[in-house]
Amino acid sequence: MTERDGLLDFPGADELIAAGTVAPPSNANIMAVRDIVALLAQRETEQTPTATAHDSVVPLATARRGGPAASLAPPEDLPEDPLVVLGPDGPGTAPRHRRLSRRGRFLVAAAAVAAIAVGAAVHPVLDVTGKPPSTASAASAFLNDMAKVSTEAPATHGKYWMVHYWAKDGRRTSTVTVYSDRAGATWIRKPNGEVTRSGHNIADWNVGDRRLPWTEFDQLPTEPEKLKARFSKNAEARFEQIMSLLAESPASPDVRSALFQIVAQTPGVTMTPKVKDSRGRPGTEIVLRGTRRVDKQGAKPVTFQYSLRYVIDPDTSRVLESGSAGANPVVRTTYLEVGWTNHIS
Repeated sequence: MTERDGLLDFPGADELIAAGTVAPPSNANIMAVRDIVALLAQRETEQTPTATAHDSVVPLATARRGGPAASLAPPEDLPEDPLVVLGPDGPGTAPRHRRLSRRGRFLVAAAAVAAIAVGAAVHPVLDVTGKPPSTASAASAFLNDMAKVSTEAPATHGKYWMVHYWAKDGRRTSTVTVYSDRAGATWIRKPNGEVTRSGHNIADWNVGDRRLPWTEFDQLPTEPEKLKARFSKNAEARFEQIMSLLAESPASPDVRSALFQIVAQTPGVTMTPKVKDSRGRPGTEIVLRGTRRVDKQGAKPVTFQYSLRYVIDPDTSRVLESGSAGANPVVRTTYLEVGWTNHIS
């Protein structure tokens, strides 16, 4: 076998040679191949976590079931005092995925390229671990996996629902804690520690074109298709609304699972593993980009591009951060602690 024969010894090579010059592949096919190659790169470089320069920062400091509290050191660009967040069960070793051989990786990637060259829909014959085929993109597969993780979380209760977050809007930053009870009362703890009762009812949540009070929110269906019918038919609007609920609402484990299954159907979502939020906590990033048009009376319509970015803890399915995409997002909300509590402090 010559070197050329060896290089062309992969599934789809004959079709690729026979195709000659073909029409450009669709964007959907290109994105699917990117997902496959990205997974190959991710699993090739994946290895046991080691200590980083942030030795004073607790790794994976996020809401884990049964984890103790741990104090995080803030990054250098945050002038505020360290805040208490829920931490991990302790240091551990992440399981290694079985790696494909160099030739195995080449076969999968080459077969994918051959598929789009001949105009085929890209559904990998095998995924990069040799498991049964998956027709979902990497982002969709990840979100469906988070649906399963959500169901493993115990249903918890308390007197107040608390959302403790750090927010950045341009150059302005603030740290705020919001407490809500089932009666609709809301309290806000400001950065200086002062707690005041809000005159507004924040204890309701946007579902479709309605704001549901707590009593109705508790009655949301847990079947994905029935729940999906409550939201906008516009996939982008639905995605943004559901991700907000996953980040801030007291949805039950079963409702969270259904919400993840719905957003997994959103076209155009991309995924980047092993990113960090503003506190240095590792997670997986999902991004939806699009174009919006704003019509102003008496003025020309304005069209602009936007991005919706979320960082999710793959171990717990909790949203760690939301905001705009980019290395240094202009708009950013980092969820330091979200959950039930029996005290306002």
